Amino acid sequence: MKKWICAVLALMLIGATALAAPQLSDSLFSSAKQAVGYLASGEYERLVTLLPFSDVAPSASEWESFAANYSSLSGVQSDYAVAFYTGSVWVVAVPVQVPDSGSVEVLALSSDDGVSFNGYRYATWSQVESACQQSDHVIWNEEYVGGTPTVVAD
Repeated sequence: MKKWICAVLALMLIGATALAAPQLSDSLFSSAKQAVGYLASGEYERLVTLLPFSDVAPSASEWESFAANYSSLSGVQSDYAVAFYTGSVWVVAVPVQVPDSGSVEVLALSSDDGVSFNGYRYATWSQVESACQQSDHVIWNEEYVGGTPTVVAD
């Protein structure tokens, strides 16, 4: 019986290790948040050198075409960002505006290894919230908490 319990525990430990997400570098948050500003200001050449892509980085013209997905890139925010693990990749999501509704547009950058990006896409905040709820690994760079602060007396 003891051998059987040890075998089950060993399999559980191996399974937990296999499902563990790779460590996520803090630098991915800062470069993703900076990227939103460059995307908004049309500094596409700077995006090519800013974002650490593991393979070939998108060109300035590819970034320019990608920017056309967004309805508004004026007055972007760079305070809030969240990362979630899908089971195979990290996704670092930076909302373009303060994420106070599900329709807020998001720059989503994916990372296989947690230290460099390997893809990017357009998303909405509702898609990001849904993915965060389904993920076991969620990291807020700075969490957005909507609403008005309330002072409560002791």
